[in-house]
Amino acid sequence: MIVAIEILSGLCFIPDEGHIQVLRAITEASTLLGERTRFQTLISDLHRTYSTDRDTDRVRTAIFGLINALLRTGAAENCAIYRQHLRSELLMLGMSTTLEQCRGTASQRLEDHIDLFEMMRKEDEISLAGSCTSSDISSASGSSSPIDFESVVGMAEALHLKLKHSLALPHFHSLLQHLFMVPSDDQHVPLWRLFDLILQHLTLQTTVNGMTDVNSPIQNHVDMAEILARLQNHCDYERIAKELEKAKEEMDLERTRILELENRLADFSDGRAGSRISLASTSASSSPSDPCPSPPLLPPVCPPAPPPPPPPINGLLNGGPPKDALKNVPEPSGNMKTLNWHRLTSEKVKGTVWDGIDDEKIYKQLDLTELNGCFAASSSHKDEDTDTLYGTINRRPQQANITVIDPRRYQNCTIMLSKLKLSHKEIKQAMMSMDEKCKLPKDMIEQMLKFMPTKEELSQINDSVQKHGSPTVLALADRYMFEISSIPRFEQRLRCLHIIRSFHDRVEALVPFIQVVLKATSSTQQNKRFRQILTIILAVGNYLNFGKRNGNAYGFEIASINKLGDVKNALRNDRNLLHFLVQFIEKKYPDLTKFKKDMAMVTEAARFSQSETAAEIRSLEEALLTVRKELNLLESSELPEHIPMENDRFAPVAKGFIEKATAEYHNLDKMFREMKNKFAECAKYFCYSPSGGVPVPEEFFSVINKFLITFNEYHHQLWAEVEEEEKIKRQTIARSFLAKKSTTRRKENHKERDFEQLISALQSGDIFKEELSRLRTSFRPKKTVKP
Repeated sequence: MIVAIEILSGLCFIPDEGHIQVLRAITEASTLLGERTRFQTLISDLHRTYSTDRDTDRVRTAIFGLINALLRTGAAENCAIYRQHLRSELLMLGMSTTLEQCRGTASQRLEDHIDLFEMMRKEDEISLAGSCTSSDISSASGSSSPIDFESVVGMAEALHLKLKHSLALPHFHSLLQHLFMVPSDDQHVPLWRLFDLILQHLTLQTTVNGMTDVNSPIQNHVDMAEILARLQNHCDYERIAKELEKAKEEMDLERTRILELENRLADFSDGRAGSRISLASTSASSSPSDPCPSPPLLPPVCPPAPPPPPPPINGLLNGGPPKDALKNVPEPSGNMKTLNWHRLTSEKVKGTVWDGIDDEKIYKQLDLTELNGCFAASSSHKDEDTDTLYGTINRRPQQANITVIDPRRYQNCTIMLSKLKLSHKEIKQAMMSMDEKCKLPKDMIEQMLKFMPTKEELSQINDSVQKHGSPTVLALADRYMFEISSIPRFEQRLRCLHIIRSFHDRVEALVPFIQVVLKATSSTQQNKRFRQILTIILAVGNYLNFGKRNGNAYGFEIASINKLGDVKNALRNDRNLLHFLVQFIEKKYPDLTKFKKDMAMVTEAARFSQSETAAEIRSLEEALLTVRKELNLLESSELPEHIPMENDRFAPVAKGFIEKATAEYHNLDKMFREMKNKFAECAKYFCYSPSGGVPVPEEFFSVINKFLITFNEYHHQLWAEVEEEEKIKRQTIARSFLAKKSTTRRKENHKERDFEQLISALQSGDIFKEELSRLRTSFRPKKTVKP
């Protein structure tokens, strides 16, 4: 990176096109680097701290050298406005906060570059202030004090004084008014940046003869509606995300409530709570708020004969008025909304304000048609006294749900049921049919196995049901455990269902691993290129071991190929024998380097575990035996709790599964045994005999995979060295060419420099020495006392 920055700095001093081409390259690279704006990577590197202080200082010196070169060459050399634009880009990226940070540990070279940057900045600000305000500000204020370019208030006052006696003042005023109306929140920051870019381009076009190097040119047509719409995207996304989270929470609550309602409706449809509904509807119809008794909608279960009602008092039964005492109220043409008042009887109104009132005369004055239209009940409207099943259920006194399960276990079970989205009746039907319609997801079956009721829980749940006479008093999770306990051998049935649903997937998951080992075994054993490489290693090894105990070898164990790196090069400490072999093969036998592609399966085979695969195959065999055993017990009818149930599909489903799964298991076991036999032949072919005893694929292929990785790494390393050598050659040619084309820039008697001398002058700061000396006579740069 340092070399690239120094080369760019040197190219800035090439006459005519050097400065323009460097700026263009930095601008085009901004898109490739993913920068928000150009120079962003350079300023970020100024903030970074590298492994050593020396590296940090070198990087910062190179970056400041490039910045100063951009500000002192090309169009910026003779134009203070152009320099100010480039400098503004850098300062907006946070360069001002970096200056003091860099001074703390800066070398003398870096301090010189920082001093040059700051003093050129002060000189340009004074120059711009003098050229822009010499006639306006001085005449208005009587002084020529410098403008503080870092102060918003100072800049605004200077602009006002500059335009005070100009025809441009109304336009400046209008510009400020429109800017004041633009919001200043984070969502509209891109809009402020757009204003900044537009003004930069317009200023450059009017002051620097149409040069627009700040950024790529802006299109003439700007769709403000599209820009503002994009500004709203982030805000809309956050709002929708919050609404989505809230909707998810509400959905979970609704799922739980729907499950409870479905279970209650299932109870009513089964007739389990018929007596409770009948009693509830009878008591509700005789309540004071329901003057007209209605017959029950559901057939009541005959309870014991109740005691006779008390005799009527004053012709009233249960506080209701007799039929002959009904008032003459006109009958509405349709259902009307209910006024929920507390009705008073004729006995209670005596001596009150209601005594003697004749409200029946009012009906002659009322517009009953208008009254019907204004207060007619909609079709979806349900009054509290409507004689429907739902009204009866709503009037039934609610009881608190009873739970005997551990609170944490209850909560997790409730969450599982809400995700399942099935009622207790549907779960029971799915279990009896062995889920032939696949209503139970495989992951949910595994979760259901975690919430099997214990004997203690079942005992407490049954006691609660017997005490209250109905399972409807149970909470959701307790009711689920109560319902599934009625299925014979539910836990064994659920485990068998889990085996049936997951067996095929488990087999399919093992097949690719076994096939990878088979392919890796075949490609390794039949690879002629790999065998030729082993031949070269054998020849080099016998040459090195000539006359020694390990010499005159006819072969070597395959594990020895990873010991080539232990033989160090006597001329270069960073090289070893494998480097030599890779370089030799690249020069003499370049086709052999393709063996890496031929043995691509070795990397995958190194991740294979024979012991885990064998354990999984044994687990599949045990799972198959579990289903077969459960089927035999069911068919033998030896289970004391076995009672034939309607729609029980366990036997036919289990038989079909056993027939299909047995064939899959035998094919898998055959493939596994074939893999073991072929690998044993391969290990014997390569003389692989580990110290642990029986060779296994993962150990054998790990040895070869390590050799492949190291070989590939050294191969790329040698490529990089060759490319670096070619790069140096190209740079040497370029330097000689530039040395011939370079000319003097500042003085006629200045000698020609070649590119190497130019880079050296940039590193030392000598190229800016004259400019720095001149500025130091006018300004006093800041000095930081180093700790």
